Amino acid sequence: MDSNPTVEFPYEEWQVTRDKSSGELVGIHPIRGSWTLLSGEDRRRMAERGMFVKGIIACPRCNNSGFLPENFDPPKELGDGKPSAEYVCRQCRFGCHCILKNWDRRRLYCAAFETRDGDTLKPHKEYLHAEDEIEAKHFFWSSHGAEVTNLVGIAPVIGFFATDKRERKLIV
Repeated sequence: MDSNPTVEFPYEEWQVTRDKSSGELVGIHPIRGSWTLLSGEDRRRMAERGMFVKGIIACPRCNNSGFLPENFDPPKELGDGKPSAEYVCRQCRFGCHCILKNWDRRRLYCAAFETRDGDTLKPHKEYLHAEDEIEAKHFFWSSHGAEVTNLVGIAPVIGFFATDKRERKLIV
């Protein structure tokens, strides 16, 4: 029987120290019991040195930090990582199943656009996940072409409302 607890690790932006001339990452200041992502540039620089690191996790007991490898992709549930394989701190040997809160940092966006049907314009809405509006527009245009007459706008979905217990509608 597994006696390890399940622990939620919140996402935090950790303070970093950089080399003044190169901007290279030289120090990271972990926050106990949390995790953080490395920037794309830091990930690229580390990969050039053969270190394929996506993020860092800090032990809730001793604050020792360990790397989350680039290929680490836990199962997700509503944006959080589901309990993954056991986490064991290399320093104090604390063990648990971890849930990485807000693992999937993407938001749901709605794209409102029009297509032409003869002399009339037909309105459409399409939903997609992206980290920001720029990425959402990129994803939209990569899957659409000349059939789109006008992109009215792309915006984050702000919530849901329920008409009954079986149905939810998006509010955009």
